[in-house]
Amino acid sequence: MSDVESFIRFCESEFGTTVMDREAAYVKQHVGTDDRILDVGCGIGSLEERFPDHEMIGIDRSKAMIQAARDRVSAPLVLGDATALPIATASVDAVVFVSTLEFIPDSDAVLAEATRVLASEGVLVALVLNTRSEYVRSNLQREGSYFQRMVHRDSEALTDTILEYVEGEQEFFLGISDEQVFESADPSNAAISAVVGTPTE
Repeated sequence: MSDVESFIRFCESEFGTTVMDREAAYVKQHVGTDDRILDVGCGIGSLEERFPDHEMIGIDRSKAMIQAARDRVSAPLVLGDATALPIATASVDAVVFVSTLEFIPDSDAVLAEATRVLASEGVLVALVLNTRSEYVRSNLQREGSYFQRMVHRDSEALTDTILEYVEGEQEFFLGISDEQVFESADPSNAAISAVVGTPTE
């Protein structure tokens, strides 16, 4: 099964749908209805599906993912590299990463690009898999898990790096246990470490 096929299967499962809905709801709390949003690592367009009334641009370096996304959403989608975004400086109001940064080796280059394309009052929303949580730790051990491709396996260190580029706060959310999703801000249960902030001067 290809990456695209397995990602579609996850996103269309009851568990995957619940997770994506919660992540999208979190992002919506931090962006404005009129914001121009850049979704970095858009995959098959799952976030775009949940933002039909927003101006959102998706970018991904996988041609197969972009092709799958184009079959699912009408949002503009760009094939491109997060370390060299084909987006004008200060041209978007929000940059969103949903479980993307932890898979890219050069996080500094990606964050420098993200803050470059953000307007001065813009917001960066980064959702990072929390490697302190039981859910993420167990998936990192599971043979064949996509999580095993994570380059950054210390989410606290990655969060610290993000906070070098934006002034903001970290919080935990999305408790997961045995594919049950619940409210939790406890780092041992919460699968997501979120950072929301504005670019530092």
